[in-house]
Amino acid sequence: MSTVLITGANGMTGRAVLGALRARGVRVRAMASRAASAAARCEAGADETVIARFDDARALATAMQGIDTVFHVPPRMKPEEVDNGLAVIVAARAAGVRRIALHSGINSQVQAIRFHTHKRLVEEAAITSRLPWIVFQPTNYMQNVAWQWARLVERGELLFPYSADVPVSWLDLSDYAEGVARALAEPGFDYGTYEMASAAEPLNRHQLAAIWARVLGREVRAVTMPLDAYMALPHWAGRDPREMALLRTMFEEFDRHGAPGGNARVLAMLLGREPTSYEVFARRFAQARRALPA
Repeated sequence: MSTVLITGANGMTGRAVLGALRARGVRVRAMASRAASAAARCEAGADETVIARFDDARALATAMQGIDTVFHVPPRMKPEEVDNGLAVIVAARAAGVRRIALHSGINSQVQAIRFHTHKRLVEEAAITSRLPWIVFQPTNYMQNVAWQWARLVERGELLFPYSADVPVSWLDLSDYAEGVARALAEPGFDYGTYEMASAAEPLNRHQLAAIWARVLGREVRAVTMPLDAYMALPHWAGRDPREMALLRTMFEEFDRHGAPGGNARVLAMLLGREPTSYEVFARRFAQARRALPA
């Protein structure tokens, strides 16, 4: 049986794709940088775990042994993203891995978002690697509402540091994991670049607020916080200043033009069904949160 190696397996994306692959009976090796994270992935259903860092060529070589496909999930907003991605591709070729798959990002052509330039360079390295490749380009996760859930429920505020009027595309992480798992488990998807968006059209924050108002049964307002104040919120405490500088470029670009990339028909093709609408996601998310113990 072939095995998929997931790098960055301890993050929310890696965990979701791990579960979707295991549901299809695919053997998964999870790569983590720490022993505790590796143990957690075993408990989550990984068949094997390996401890390796992207800057440790020997450990990467060991991680690649016996692997059919590498699904590379880079840590978010890291200045080393290009070096990390190149190291994975080089190690995969040297180990005789059959295929490289990338968790990239929507609108990687937009240079104003500095880490999109990083993603585009790693995409190019995969395309020119002489390995079969797949590039997944996810847009903004619907699940990102989780960090501001208390503010949304208690104050009726849907808060971001960019204009409430600009269009943004949205992706259900569960849809993404299911689509990725199919493309990695079934033949016929190599050499494809797949936009991943669930919502049928981009939505501005006023539209999102109206959805949440219907779901929560209360008034919800789209609130725009100045960027400096937003990035000083406790949610971002402890982040590397270099990562915060990269993140800032994303919010600045969103404020200018939004983030309307991706067409839901691509994901519908991968799923074999209609993707999840934002309102269906919101009702599912609210129900799950209300079911949690206090």
